[in-house]
Amino acid sequence: MTGIKVTPLAFESFGVRSMCTLIETKDVTVLLDAGIALGPRFRLMPHPREFRARDEGRMRIEEAAARAKVVTVSHYHHDHHTPNFVDYVWLGSSQESFERIYKGKIVLAKDSRRKINTAQRRRGWMFRQAAEKLAEKFEAADERTFEFGRTKLRFPAAVPHGESESELGWVLPCIVEKAKEKAFFAPDVQGPVVDETVNLILREKPQLLVMGGPPTYLQGYRIGDEFFRTAIRNMEKILGTIPMVVIDHHVLRDEGWYKFLEPVRKSAEKANHKLLAASELLEKEPDPLECRRQSLYEQDKPSKEFLEWANLPEETRSDKPPPLTT
Repeated sequence: MTGIKVTPLAFESFGVRSMCTLIETKDVTVLLDAGIALGPRFRLMPHPREFRARDEGRMRIEEAAARAKVVTVSHYHHDHHTPNFVDYVWLGSSQESFERIYKGKIVLAKDSRRKINTAQRRRGWMFRQAAEKLAEKFEAADERTFEFGRTKLRFPAAVPHGESESELGWVLPCIVEKAKEKAFFAPDVQGPVVDETVNLILREKPQLLVMGGPPTYLQGYRIGDEFFRTAIRNMEKILGTIPMVVIDHHVLRDEGWYKFLEPVRKSAEKANHKLLAASELLEKEPDPLECRRQSLYEQDKPSKEFLEWANLPEETRSDKPPPLTT
C-alpha cells in the first residue's frame, strides 16, 4: 500500500501479549489497541527477558501515542488497552502511562453497554470514566464510521472473541480506508472460527489483514480439535483471497506455531500471497518468549534477586517491580 502505513508495535512475535499497531495516512495517525501484558504460564513467573520486552514495548506504544490523534480499543482485555492503575507484574501500567496514551486523544472504543460480557462491561465502564476526563473525545465506535480528511475509520458490528457465544465476549474490528486502499484489523478472532467474521473479511477484500490466530496452546485443555480444524480451513480460505495477512497473537504462545500454520502458508503460496507474523512485517525474525519460558529459565538463569522476588507471596510481589539486571 502507498497511502496507508502499518507498523506493528507489540505482538507475541515481539515477546509480549499484545496486538498494538500504528496506522498512518497523510490525514490521520491511529494507534490500535494500545495495551501490553505478560501472562501466567508453566507455573513460572515471566522470565526477565519477558519483562524487558514488555517495558520496551510499552515505551514504543507511548512514543507512538505522542504522534497519534486517534486511539482505539477493540475490547477490554488488558493486553488490548491500558488501564489507569499501577500493575508492576503483568502490565507495567500506571496512571502516567494511561495519560501518555489517552490524554488529548480521540478515543474510539468498543461499546461497554452492548455485545459485551460481564467482566468487560465493568472494565469498560471504569475505563470510560477515567478516559473521558482527559481525552479530547470519547466515542463508542460500534457500527460507526469516522472521517479524517480522505481517510475513513470504519467499525463493523462486533464479532465473537473466538466461537459464537464465547464466554470471552466480542471484539470490535477496525477498517482503515483511503482511496482504494484498505487495512483490516481483526484482533482476537482466534482463527477466525465463525462464518460471520470470515465473510466480513472476504467482503471487505483488504490489501492487508492483521488478525489474531487460534490459541493452540489451549488445545486439549480448554478447546477441542474441531475448533482448530475450522480455524485452519478459514485461514486457508482467507489466504487464498487476501494478498497479505499477518497472523499473530494467541497462536504464537505455542512453540509449534510455525508448523501449525504450514497448510495456511501453502495456501498463501499457491495464490502468490503472503502470510507473516507481525515482526516479519518489519523484516524481523519472530521472537516469541512466553512459549519458551521454561527453556529461558534453564538457558538464561535469572539473578538471585529476581528469583527471590518471583518467589514472594503474590500480594507482596505486586507492591514492587521485578529487579532486572541489564
